[in-house]
Amino acid sequence: MIKRGIGFLVLFFLVLTGCSSGDDMSESTESDSGAGYIEEFVVEEDFGDGEVTVGQGQQLIGEKVIRRVQLEYETLDFQTTTSFVLDTVSSYDGYIEYSNESSYSQTGISPQDQSRQYRRVDYLFRIPTSSLDDFLDDLDGMDVYKLSENVGSEDVTQSYRDTESRIRVLENKEARLIELLEQADTIEAILQIENSLSDTIAERESLQSQLETFDDLIDYTEVHLSVTERPRIANTRGEGLSFLERIREALVDSFYAFYYFIQDAFIWFIYAVPFILIIGAIIGLVFYIRKKTVEKRK
Repeated sequence: MIKRGIGFLVLFFLVLTGCSSGDDMSESTESDSGAGYIEEFVVEEDFGDGEVTVGQGQQLIGEKVIRRVQLEYETLDFQTTTSFVLDTVSSYDGYIEYSNESSYSQTGISPQDQSRQYRRVDYLFRIPTSSLDDFLDDLDGMDVYKLSENVGSEDVTQSYRDTESRIRVLENKEARLIELLEQADTIEAILQIENSLSDTIAERESLQSQLETFDDLIDYTEVHLSVTERPRIANTRGEGLSFLERIREALVDSFYAFYYFIQDAFIWFIYAVPFILIIGAIIGLVFYIRKKTVEKRK
C-alpha cells in the first residue's frame, strides 16, 4: 500500500511538472522534465496527409491561404450598380458583413454641382473562396468605371499547423490529467489536478477558436467594395488625349455644366415661387395704394 502511494505521488509530480511547462512553451524557466513531457507528445503527432512531423524541419506552404480583395468603382447609375452587386453576391452564396452609405457634394466639374447630393456606399462582403474568380469576372461586366482592384493573399499554413499541433498536445495532456483525477484520493491532489485541467481546457478552447477564425477567413474571402455616384465619370479622360480630343471633352463638360445649371435654376425657381408671389403681392399693393392716393389728390 505504501509503495503504491509513493508511486502515485511520483507520477502525480511528473504530470504536474509537465502541465506547468506545457501551459507556456515559450517560457525560459520550464523544467527539464516538463520539456521532455511536452516534447514526447509533439514528436508523436503528424498532420494527416501532409505527414509532417515536428522537429523534422518540414513545412507545408500554400495549403492554408487567406485572400483579400479591394475594389473601387464609379458609376452614373448608383441604384442599378448597387443592385447588380448585391444580386451577384447573393448568387454566389456570399453575404454582407458590413455596409455604410453616405452622401456628398460633387466638386471640380461645375459650381452648380456643389448643391447636388451624390451617394457612396462601402461594403465588406464574404464570398466563398472557391467562387471568388467567377464573382470577380461577373463584376467586370458592370457598366461602371473601375478605379482600382487589389487582390492579395496571406499564407497562414505554418501558423495553422502550429496551432493544430498545440491543440493535440493539450488534448493529450487533458486526457492524462483526467486519468490522474480519477485516481486521486486526497482533496489537495484533486484540487491541484482540477486547476491544471481547467487551465488546459481554457487554452485548448482558445486555440480552437483561432483555428475556426482561420477556417472562416480561408473559406470566405473578404471583399472590400465601394461604389461612388458621379454626375459624369471624368477619371477616364485627360491623360494621353490629343488637342482636338481635349477640345471635345471641354465642350462636353460645358454642356454638362449648362445642363446642370438649368436643372438647378429650375429647382431654385420652384423653391422661390412662394417668396416671389409674396413680394409681387406686396409690390402690387404698394402700387395700388399709391394709385389711389394720386386719384384722391386730383
